[in-house]
Amino acid sequence: MTLEIEALREKLDVIEDKLIELLNERAKYVLEIGKIKHEQKLPITDLQREESILSRVAEKNQGPMSNEFMQDIFKKIIEESVRLERDV
Repeated sequence: MTLEIEALREKLDVIEDKLIELLNERAKYVLEIGKIKHEQKLPITDLQREESILSRVAEKNQGPMSNEFMQDIFKKIIEESVRLERDV
């Protein structure tokens, strides 16, 4: 393996570590929202919010990854968020 590839992969590792940290930080807020929803007897799912997130993802995405791919990732994030909120 070349040194150039190794250096680029090290940068990828740093980005991946940040993604993990940010997703877990997001999950902490999701848990707080879940507690409030349970206390106030609000529904866990909010389809309008989910659509808003997916629309924002498409608007903010500047590539090279496709909007469809990015939205698929966020659909999985939303799916896990709903699971976390239900389990509060």
